[in-house]
Amino acid sequence: MLSDHELYRDGIVLILRQHGFRRAEGFANSGALLKSARVAPVDLALVDLAHEPENSEELGCLLRAAWPDLTLVAIGTQLQLAARAQDVDGCVELPTDGAARLQAMAEAVARSHKGPIKGPIKFATSPEVAQQGLTWASLTPRQRQVLGLLGCGVENSKIADSLCISERAIKAHVSCLLEKFRVNNRTELALIACRAGVAPA
Repeated sequence: MLSDHELYRDGIVLILRQHGFRRAEGFANSGALLKSARVAPVDLALVDLAHEPENSEELGCLLRAAWPDLTLVAIGTQLQLAARAQDVDGCVELPTDGAARLQAMAEAVARSHKGPIKGPIKFATSPEVAQQGLTWASLTPRQRQVLGLLGCGVENSKIADSLCISERAIKAHVSCLLEKFRVNNRTELALIACRAGVAPA
């Protein structure tokens, strides 16, 4: 379990131990998690998308490279999951899912050790996260960059300078983002970026 919130991390580790995981550990940073993953197989990794100092997408790739059969579960708000959890096997949606969904996932992974299941176990996401995920998946890499900079409050002219494109192109990207997210102004886009945890690239 990777989270920089100690009480939350320790609570999830306790739930996992109660469901038969002999080795359930919490980590405050990805370096410690990756070091532990090199020592022994990892069956289930839970990543808190609100974990500020880490790039959860990059961490997922590193863990999958070491353990291809790993079940990777993202924990976050509906917006965080839609924006940043495309390559995971399951999601725990805060605050709605709570411990019940996490317990069900833990039980399924624990059962997989007793049967013929090989590879990661896939869990369905909520229809809301799936729908929002389609919007996020439709963004181009450049639109994600613009959205991340909007989330930091950067003006169009400065966004254009930092991305080495024209201000007119930035206005076009902002217009597309307004349409895709069905919002009326750049302030609403900035809020979406901040709440989703989209950082400028």
